[in-house]
Amino acid sequence: MSGPRNFPIKTLRQFFRNRRGIAAVEFALIVPVLMLSYLGATDVTQGLAVDRKLGQVASTVSDLVAQEDSITRDQVHAFFQSGIAIMRPFDFERTKLRLTIIEVDDGSTEVTGATARNWEIGASNGQSYDLPNDLLALSDDRYVVVADVSYDYAPMFGTVFNNTVSLEQRSTHVTRKDVDDFGFPPDGSPVGGGLLEEIVETAEDIVDEVAGGESEGSSGGDGSSSGAGSSGDSGSSGGSGSSGGSGSSGGTSLLCRLLPFLC
Repeated sequence: MSGPRNFPIKTLRQFFRNRRGIAAVEFALIVPVLMLSYLGATDVTQGLAVDRKLGQVASTVSDLVAQEDSITRDQVHAFFQSGIAIMRPFDFERTKLRLTIIEVDDGSTEVTGATARNWEIGASNGQSYDLPNDLLALSDDRYVVVADVSYDYAPMFGTVFNNTVSLEQRSTHVTRKDVDDFGFPPDGSPVGGGLLEEIVETAEDIVDEVAGGESEGSSGGDGSSSGAGSSGDSGSSGGSGSSGGSGSSGGTSLLCRLLPFLC
């Protein structure tokens, strides 16, 4: 009678003393926690990397603009393209950029230029702009360049957070040079004159220089050909060689002088 009565207790004791398969049970309990931690850490790390790159883009753009003594909207957008290499391997097309130029005079501020890429323009010319008091004192009678960068980061796994997070960075630089007018009106032209007029004037000067150089080269060739036959041949071949070299350097100089912000 005592045997059947003690059977459930004996069975339970054997069950709790059995250690077979305990590693598999522990692994099944730990794996979800480990996977959650690993995937969450990956998303957080990627987000921190994007945030750090945004800071580099903002600092690079504002620093490049602050080094100029005159600026146009086209030049600013050319500086924006420097973010392509900085943001790799992340998608630069999802990066929003905004640049604002502010004139500071006796504690008062006035926007003198504003533009943006993939983003709305935050201020227009003539408006005031809020700046910290210490920056107002530092930049008195100068211009302040403010670059804002934003990126909508979407996590890859969504284990810790599954919503898109908007990351933003800002960089501020004071212009390096003393300039009277710095910025551009709403149409994008420089304050001191139109970009088209400057390009036309530069092109006319280059055309005159090239025409003058070709006339001198041709006259030199005629002079060398008037000598003996062998010397004339060598002189003409030398003239063609030098003219070919000047043509190559002239093409590069033309691009850089017409659009210096591309070189």
